[in-house]
Amino acid sequence: MYEEICNSMKRTIWYIKSGVEWILIGLFVGCICGIVGTAFALGINYATSYRMSHGFILYFLPLAGPVIVWIYHRLDVAGRGTNDIIAAAREGNFLPVLLIPAIFVSTIITHLFGGSAGREGAALQIGGDIGNTIGKCFKLEKRKVGMITRVGMSSFFAALFGTPVAATAFGTMVINVGEIPYLTIFPALIASLVSSSISYHCGVAPVRFNVGVPSLDSIMIIKIAILAMLCAIVSVLFVKSLSFFNYLMRKYLKNAYVRALVGGCIIVLLSLLLNTRDYNGAGMDVISKALLKGEASPVAFIWKILFTAITLEAGYKGGEVVPTFFIGATFGCFASTLLQIPPQFGAAIGMIGVFGAATNSFLSPLFLSVEVFSGTGIIFFALACIICYIYSGYSGLYSSQMIVFSKVTSEQVDAKTNLYHTGDWYKYQ
Repeated sequence: MYEEICNSMKRTIWYIKSGVEWILIGLFVGCICGIVGTAFALGINYATSYRMSHGFILYFLPLAGPVIVWIYHRLDVAGRGTNDIIAAAREGNFLPVLLIPAIFVSTIITHLFGGSAGREGAALQIGGDIGNTIGKCFKLEKRKVGMITRVGMSSFFAALFGTPVAATAFGTMVINVGEIPYLTIFPALIASLVSSSISYHCGVAPVRFNVGVPSLDSIMIIKIAILAMLCAIVSVLFVKSLSFFNYLMRKYLKNAYVRALVGGCIIVLLSLLLNTRDYNGAGMDVISKALLKGEASPVAFIWKILFTAITLEAGYKGGEVVPTFFIGATFGCFASTLLQIPPQFGAAIGMIGVFGAATNSFLSPLFLSVEVFSGTGIIFFALACIICYIYSGYSGLYSSQMIVFSKVTSEQVDAKTNLYHTGDWYKYQ
């Protein structure tokens, strides 16, 4: 009896020590990511404001591209990206610390000169590398290095968007879809709360919108389901476009400097041809217009897909998530007029749905809808999120992402995205 009590006490103490360890790790990672994330977010905001008030700077985009390529080669991180972060989070491999300044500076350059990109790709890379480096400095075992890499990914994402719960779900679950790493969620949530609080108090406004919600009835549920299916198709179109332009760029423009120069020239020419700067940068103003006023061009989502695919595959840096917000919001706004859904709410469904479909996520877009739209319409968002997840198939923004369970059967498939039932014929030509 005494021995059993002693063993029980030892186990309890071990749990407490483990919990305290992860609390301290979460606080530490959250502070670092909060500070760096705030600097990054303010840098992006300044670059965007400067570009919008000095339109001529777009003409220097073709020159900015080769500079980005040079930075990556100079710091010996050429070819490194979000897929490497995801692989390190899964396997516990070490990442080059110089990737942090490379992606930090290059993303700001891309936004400053008008490349069409987001910022979450940089967030995952910087945050993941920060966590990975901390694990390396403290000489943690590989399993814990992978965990703390996910903590960093979540924390930096939260610092940029002000959505700690969605960031926690995204950073911890995007690695292996279908697997819920409960132990990692604990420090990731702590780190995300800390980093989002730091960024908020330093002047980084969280992403928040107020949209009206239609009444819950069977007809509206059917309409939302149809819209969600269409959003899944649009997300696949976006992913396929990225993959196709990657193939074209590397086949016909093998030199990275030439690729960036040509890609920048194409973006400038398209901007002049369309006589608009809506598709340069992240496009948060267009997203806001769709969500708050219910206004969007019927072809805006197509142009954003084209601009973003050219920008990223030419070698400019940033991310794909904010473009999915843009693509989803503008498509949802347009499609909702055909389906007789309030356009503002249709834009909200599109924004959340395309994001979830493109990242093969359910919980993170659902939590994002709660945090961004104050929890209104959660039944509609939940329906849209699960439909988009299933109907997007095995396409995804991150090719190193693993989908553990089949989307159509109960079997375990352990499938890599974009390599399983995706039909990318041009990859095999």
